[in-house]
Amino acid sequence: MEAREWQRLKTILDAAADLGPGERRSLLERECGDNHFLRNEAEALLAADREAAEFIEHPNLEFPRDILEDEELDSMVGRQFGAWRIVREIGRGGLGTVYLATRADDAFRKEVALKIVRRGLDTEDILRRFRHEREILAQLNHPNIARLLDAGTSDGGRPYFVMEFIPGEPITDYVRQRNLSVRERIDLFRKICAAVTYAHQNLVIHRDLKPSNILVDREGDPKLLDFGIAKLLSHDDDSLAATILEQRALTPDYASPEQIRGQVVTTSSDIYSLGVLLYELLTEARPFRRSEGKERGVEETGEPIRPSTVVGGDRSSKLAEQSRLLRGDLDNIALMALRSEPSRRYPSVAQFSDDLRRYLEGMPVLARKDTVRYRAGKFIQRNKLVVAAAVLLVLALVGGIIATGSQAQRAHRQQLKAEHRFNQVRSLANSILFELHDAIEPLPGSTKARELLVSRALTYLDSLAQETSDDRGLQRELALAYLKVGNVQGNPSNANLGDTSGALKSYAKALALAAPLSASATAADGLQFKRPLALVYEKTSN
Repeated sequence: MEAREWQRLKTILDAAADLGPGERRSLLERECGDNHFLRNEAEALLAADREAAEFIEHPNLEFPRDILEDEELDSMVGRQFGAWRIVREIGRGGLGTVYLATRADDAFRKEVALKIVRRGLDTEDILRRFRHEREILAQLNHPNIARLLDAGTSDGGRPYFVMEFIPGEPITDYVRQRNLSVRERIDLFRKICAAVTYAHQNLVIHRDLKPSNILVDREGDPKLLDFGIAKLLSHDDDSLAATILEQRALTPDYASPEQIRGQVVTTSSDIYSLGVLLYELLTEARPFRRSEGKERGVEETGEPIRPSTVVGGDRSSKLAEQSRLLRGDLDNIALMALRSEPSRRYPSVAQFSDDLRRYLEGMPVLARKDTVRYRAGKFIQRNKLVVAAAVLLVLALVGGIIATGSQAQRAHRQQLKAEHRFNQVRSLANSILFELHDAIEPLPGSTKARELLVSRALTYLDSLAQETSDDRGLQRELALAYLKVGNVQGNPSNANLGDTSGALKSYAKALALAAPLSASATAADGLQFKRPLALVYEKTSN
């Protein structure tokens, strides 16, 4: 059955519940029309409901009416069952009544909850169901499940069992009165999930998970109660009476679609009920509940709307400011548990709870489509400080690289400018030293000027020689320059200053600069230095 038809069926059942036979037929004809499948489903469920009511009210036609009335008038206060004495009534269900009891022998002080089958309902089927509940409780030992302490049979043959007494309040009342945060509500809910998971691991389906069956004690720990219609997966019970009792006892607002239809119930049914409970804890509204003829929290398709929308749309709600927290992951988690088809819900309560843990830890959840963007967002959300530090580091590195690159470019430009200026100065120096010298050489009385030029030239060349480094072009120029200066100083083949010793020093410097160039240069480069130097050295020696 589609979700929309299922919701329509629930609406019809709610409206027909308190109507007479004639009014029911009119309602079914009006609401179902030509939809025979919907009408057959509605009639079958209404018939089961009517049979269950008759069975509960008259479980055995041989019981006279006054026995039931006597039971109502007969006070149980002060009566003893085993080692326990009843103090007062604290609750009543379809199969039995629950009393507050204490130790009768005063050996120690302890309050317990004593449950006993109501007189008039102790038929074989109901007694078997009662013993079945006792059997289930006996095998469950979990901190969030009320413990079975004792069991027995009264003098009148009525079975009873004694359970841990929980002086608490329903979980929905507890979170609302204390205005707990979303995280605190989820933490509380996950403890119930742990209890239900434990029950499932012990092959027990609760089948009646609702706030009144989950009490929170004074220490803030939730306790799961009432396994009256629970089912042992290893226990087959297909009797009509059992089926009618279960349908009558379940709570429609929290029951799964397959429970309402009387279909096979599995652990997935408990997941659905937990989904309703989570929805109510987060929004303080039920996903499927009529209010003034309308469904609050239900879309036109029959599906529950997102919890964040319910909270955000209710300005008077105390949780309105928490709509942002519910949006996204929690919306998807709650709606996945509430899917009409059991196969589309969470595979287990443990995975349901683990998805909530993922949400609390900022991890990607299973209920949401896994994308790179979603996972990246979750990673950033749960590692804000690390990501912020990494971003700052990257920005610093990028800034440093940009600054270094900019500085390198500026330095390179400055270097180019310096080299350009150096070449200009070098060119100017060569021009002044040698072209000017050649120009004034023929002039009478130019000896002093020529000596000054030679002196300035040597100072310049010696300074420049210290910066030659690996600049082969500069080394070649210096070698030629020293050669020219040596010729001016004392080369006998042309006009000179008569400074033979100075000429030899200049030639020696030229040879020192030319030697490495001659070793690695081409033949033409080698001759450029060797021939003039050899000639000058030979003439100078003579």
